[in-house]
Parts: sequence; structure tokens; C-alpha cells
Amino acid sequence: MIRFPWTRRTPEAIERRETDEAYEPYEEFRRIPLPVLWIAIALALWGGFTLWDNSQAVATGRTKRAAQMAEMPRHAVNSGAQIFEARCSSCHQPNAMGVRSAVPPLKGSAFVSADPQVVVQILLHGIDGPIAVSGRTFNGHMPNFSSVLSDEELARVASHVRQTWGGSDAPVTPAFVATQRRRFPNRGAWRGGAEITSVLAPALAPQPVFVAPPPAAIDAGVIRLINEGRGDAWSCASCHGVQGQGSETVPRLAGLPSAYIVKQLNDYIAGARENESMAIVASALSPDERRALGDYYARLRAPSTARPSLGGDIARGERLALYGDWSKNVPACFSCHGPSGFGVAPQFPSLAAQHPAYTASQLSAWVGGQRDNSPVDLMNEVSRNLSDADRRAVADYLATLPPNPASPPDDRR
Repeated sequence: MIRFPWTRRTPEAIERRETDEAYEPYEEFRRIPLPVLWIAIALALWGGFTLWDNSQAVATGRTKRAAQMAEMPRHAVNSGAQIFEARCSSCHQPNAMGVRSAVPPLKGSAFVSADPQVVVQILLHGIDGPIAVSGRTFNGHMPNFSSVLSDEELARVASHVRQTWGGSDAPVTPAFVATQRRRFPNRGAWRGGAEITSVLAPALAPQPVFVAPPPAAIDAGVIRLINEGRGDAWSCASCHGVQGQGSETVPRLAGLPSAYIVKQLNDYIAGARENESMAIVASALSPDERRALGDYYARLRAPSTARPSLGGDIARGERLALYGDWSKNVPACFSCHGPSGFGVAPQFPSLAAQHPAYTASQLSAWVGGQRDNSPVDLMNEVSRNLSDADRRAVADYLATLPPNPASPPDDRR
């Protein structure tokens, strides 16, 4: 074979070829143009200053507000407007316009502008049944505040409501409230607007007639489970009370949504909630029995037996329940658990009138892992962000609330 001189592969040529075949392209470093660099630095400085300035403004605002609150007299801090905000606005709304088809408005209501005994009696005893306000009929339940507000506090909030939305300048006095309290000492809720008008204000427009719901049929076997128990499923009443009112670290069941009760029983069986006694009881019940028990307690009404007992700061608990504390990433309790802590079935139970020792123990259980059945781990996170003092505070505050109305059994499906 003839080899031409120019085709000979010298060692240098071979090395050069191998080097070329392994060549990796790259781009030489280019400096950032100075104008772009200056703009980036300026933006970073501006952003940092803005954040610092905002934090200073917030801190200053909080300091001023705390100073103003400290300078206010006790009766001003506990004014009628503030009692209304804490106790009434979550249902009737801050502007007193109510909730369409659910909660009657106070603004423009003939009941508010009527004789002051009407408002005071409603606060003392609550309403159960239909009431017509401003041409619309509402059929719900309003709790009473006779056990959680003093005569002086009731007088302040009644005066605020009447003066703000009833067109009355005359204040309601504590003595007047005391007199009204003595008139009907042992009665239950007013049976709708019809009974209020017939007894207290006949001049008001006719009201829808109250029709008592027929008594719910309760299986005799369920009654035996509650009062006597069966095998490993010992009597519910032996711990939770004859009326489901609970005590100490045993929860109140009366008025809890049926679906929530059933879910908790199932969670005890699955281990998502740890309690050896309840796991045994729940496992001894059939699915139909769990549902029947949930329906029974959902219909049950019982007065509150809860009282603050943990030495918590109730004012702090009230703020946490109404507004939360976003500096700790803690939302308001009522944002999930509903107006006045009455619960939102099936996931969020009633908190109102729950025993503080039980509430605090459950908050601790979320932290310790003994309970892990919250939607999207919400309560796990909230409980971790609360200090021990905050848990006691919110537990004691919730114990001061009136009990939630009994709920119908069909809210679970």
C-alpha cells in the first residue's frame, strides 16, 4: 500500500486529534454590568428597610394599644360594645345584620326597640324556635347568658344593643336586669317569637306559631347501653353523666354533632386517638350502635357544668378564641369551630361549655402525639404553637361560654 507523506500520523498529530475529540465547549465568565449590580443592591436595601419599618410600626401600634388599654378604666374595657363583640358578634355579625336564613338581624328589629324587658329576657333565657324579624322567619336556637354574664354585664350589652340599633337612649340598669332575672327563675328558653310577644310584648306583630318537634324514637337497646352498659361497653352515663354533661377530664357530649361522635369512636378503634378505656368501649360497639349513640347525644340538651378551674388568663383566652395570635401562627378558634364555639360538623366539635381540664388535656395530647386525628394536622400545629399558659387561658375562657344548642342528627351525612 502506498502511503503519502501528508497522511502520516505523527505522535503530535495523534495527541492533537485526541485532545480535539474530548473538547468541551464553555463560556468565559463575564462580569455583571455595574448598573445592574447597583439596581440589585438598591432593591435589597429598600426591601430590608421596608420590612424593618413595618415591624417597627407594628410594634409601636401594639405598644400604644396596650398603653391605651391599661389606661382605660375597668368598666370601659368591659363595655357593652366589647361584650357584644366577644359574645354576640360571631353570630349576629359586628354590624348586627345577622346571617341570611340563619341568624336574625338586630338592626331594625322590633324586638330590640320594644320594651327593654324583651332584650333582657332573651339574654337571660335564650330562644328556641321560629321568630319573625323584618319580614323574614328564622328558626334556630339562641343560648342563654344568665350563667356566664353578671347583671352588670348584661345591662351593659343590653344598653349597647338598644342604643346602637334600637333607637333608645335610656340605659338598662343592673337593678332592672336583677328584677327580670327573678321573674322567671327556672324557665328554659323562650319558645320562639310567639311566646315572647304573648308574655312580654303583645303589641308586636304576630309571630309564627311554635310547634314542638315530636320526641325522637330512641331504641331501648341504646338507652340500656347509656345507663347500664353491656360487657366491655360499660355505661356511658357512668363517666359522661346522665345528661352527657361530662366532668373534669371527661368531655361534655350533649349537643355534639352525631358525625363527630361517631368519628371519634372510630378513631379510638383505629388508634388515631389514644385512650385505652375508650378503645375497649368503642370496639365493643357495632357500627349501628355507634351511630345511634351519636344521634342520641346530638339531640340531648343539658345546662353547662363547666367552670374556669386552671387559673388561666381569661382575657387572653378570649383574644385567642376571637382573633388568634398570628405572631405564633395561631388562628382564631372560632374561625374553624364556628360562631361562639358551637362547632362545625363533622370535623370541628363544639368547644363552648367544655370542661377546661379536658380541653387543656386534649391540646397537650395533640402536642405529645396521643391524638393525631385532625384534618390536615391542623390541631397538631396549633397546639404546638400555644404555650402552656395559652392552653390554660383558652380552656378556661371556653368554659365560660353557654352550651351549644342541641343539633339535629341528620347533619352528619
